[in-house]
Amino acid sequence: MGPARALCLSLGLLVVLAGCSKAPAQTADVARSMKDLVFLTRDGCVNTETMRVNLDDALNALGLPNGYQFIDADTLKESDPRGGYGTPTVLYADRDLFGMAMPSVPHPGPT
Repeated sequence: MGPARALCLSLGLLVVLAGCSKAPAQTADVARSMKDLVFLTRDGCVNTETMRVNLDDALNALGLPNGYQFIDADTLKESDPRGGYGTPTVLYADRDLFGMAMPSVPHPGPT
């Protein structure tokens, strides 16, 4: 399974679990739910562009907007556990899309 397809399936499952659909009456719910989607990266991450293209393709395939947050992990406070994830990482409702546990604080620096 290709990376875009894996992202699409994972995002689709999250959207279903969150109770969102593409029905017009729930457009606001989808938009609000998309605010919980975070693309986390940092300067110099060689995989950022590929992952972002795959995420955008997956959202497009699901008919969802790409209104996710794009966060530079280096701008997060040291107390923010998201700074401990490897990059790039996609989070939904503060959970790693692929199941990695939230890093503890303090966390090691980037590698």
